[in-house]
Order: sequence, then structure tokens, then C-alpha cells
Amino acid sequence: MSTDQKSIMNIVLYNGLCNRLLPMLSGLRLARKCNKIINIQWTHTPIRSCLYYNDDICKLDELYEKIQDINNNEDFEKLNFGENYDFQYWLNKDHIIDLSYKENTYINYALYTLISSEDKTDIFKNLKTYMNTPKQVILDDVGIELSELFKNTLKPVKPLQNEIDKCYRTFKKNMIGLHLRSTDGGFVDNDWEKITNKLLLLCDKWCKSDKDNGVYLATDDLDIYIKFVSKLGINLTFYSPPKVLCGMSSNTKFNNDKYNVFCAVIELHLLGKCNNTVIGTCDSTFSMCGLLLSDKETKKYLMNNVDSIPNFI
Repeated sequence: MSTDQKSIMNIVLYNGLCNRLLPMLSGLRLARKCNKIINIQWTHTPIRSCLYYNDDICKLDELYEKIQDINNNEDFEKLNFGENYDFQYWLNKDHIIDLSYKENTYINYALYTLISSEDKTDIFKNLKTYMNTPKQVILDDVGIELSELFKNTLKPVKPLQNEIDKCYRTFKKNMIGLHLRSTDGGFVDNDWEKITNKLLLLCDKWCKSDKDNGVYLATDDLDIYIKFVSKLGINLTFYSPPKVLCGMSSNTKFNNDKYNVFCAVIELHLLGKCNNTVIGTCDSTFSMCGLLLSDKETKKYLMNNVDSIPNFI
């Protein structure tokens, strides 16, 4: 069946980078199994404070090369939820998915993913029940499929790939990857302090145990970055974007969507390149995507307390 003969699946994507990538990837997986193509509406939820932007939202084709079977059409119909429809991000704990808006149109949110038309009576799986539990992550068959789809299908555009390659060349032979974000895990201050202190102690021991050992850190917390770089020095790798990245500059944090999302793509793919262990923050789609991007042999963990930090020495 040719592309123009395939039926269409419409998916509306909200919020941050990985909040959109996970449903898009799982939607693509399902579409290919069902011989469909997908239309996406790449958008965000403006009521979330960290997504107030002064500039236009960053588009998918500014991040990744053209993806087969995905139509990212700027003229795609904007959904009208009705004047009584109010998307309350913080108040609605279940997060809205409206399957009845229009036939074959799915309003998707990060904590849900399209899995399979054969899964019970619902093609959605709630990732939150999985992601917010500290554990060693062993990918099941669906996870392996999503991982391969991610690595083989989403190719960063050349300027971003060049930045990834440049930073990757500074990696040591054996790398531990950390994604630390306190706002995702629901930590109290005391817990977060204990967690970061223990991780730092383990990282220091790891780096001192072999000259080929290093640590890559992805975080949006300046205090965490300062703490780690002060202790680990040249054994710590992090992405330090140029003042102008792909022609975009950032003057204020969260002020420039394109600059911030460009950086997020680079940091995400670097996290996936860590070959020994990747440790992510529970309840974080960024961490989950980093785990999916990592190799099969790379050990994968989600943690949200001191006891759930793996001993990687």
C-alpha cells in the first residue's frame, strides 16, 4: 500500500521535549504495525510556568531529520476544545486524554503512551505507574522496540549532531551518565541533599578507581552542577552550549524555546551514549528517553531516594 493510500492517525503532543517524543515514538510504532501514517500537532501546554516563552515554539523539523510516516504539517487543524474545556495541568492528576473529540484523533500527554491495538480494550498505557518507582530498568519487548525506533528513526539535524559529536569526543572510555532533576522526583530538600551527596561520593570513587572512568552530568540545577564539577574536575563531562547555538542565543533561562530545546536534544543524546550505567530521576520523561537511547548492555536505573542509588563501583 502506498503512503497516500494509508489511513491516518492524528496525535496531539503537549509539554516538554521528551513529553512529546515518547507518545510520538509509541504512536509511530503502533502506526507502522497497523499500516498507518501519523499526523502530529507539535504543541505545548502554556499554563505550565516553565513553558512561557518569548519566542515561537521550537518545531520538530528544527530538531530531527525528516521522519518517514510522520506528517508534521504546520497547517494541521488546530483542535477546538470548546469554551468549557480547561486543561488544568496541576489540578488534573489523571491528565486528560480525549478519545471522543474526533475519530482517530488522540490528544496525548507525556505520562501515557500508545502501545498496541491488541492491549486489552485501550491502546494507552500509563507510564507514570512505571516511571515513578525506583528500580533497575529492564526493557520488555515493547521497550526494546521503542528503544530501537528511537535510535534508528530520530536523527538530530546536522548542527545539533555536530554539537553531540564534539562533546562526545571528550568522553572517557567508561562513562556513568546522570540525569538529576529534583522537580521531577518530588523530593524534599533533605532527601535531595542526601541523594546528591551519595551520588557525588560514588562518582568520585568511580573516577579514582580507573583513569578511563568518567561521569557525564545532565541537569538544569546550577547548584548541582557546581557541586559536581568542584569535586570531580576534569573527570566530569557536561554540555556547555556556545552563546549562539544554531543561530539562537539565550538571555534568560526558559526565555528562548528554541535555544533550550536545542540544548535538551544534545544533552539527551549524550546521556544515551554513556556506556556503563545511566541513572535517571524517577517521574522524568527525559530520564526515560535517555534510558531508551542507551545501548542494550548499558545498565539502567531510576532513583528517587538514597537507597535506590545503585552502587556502580
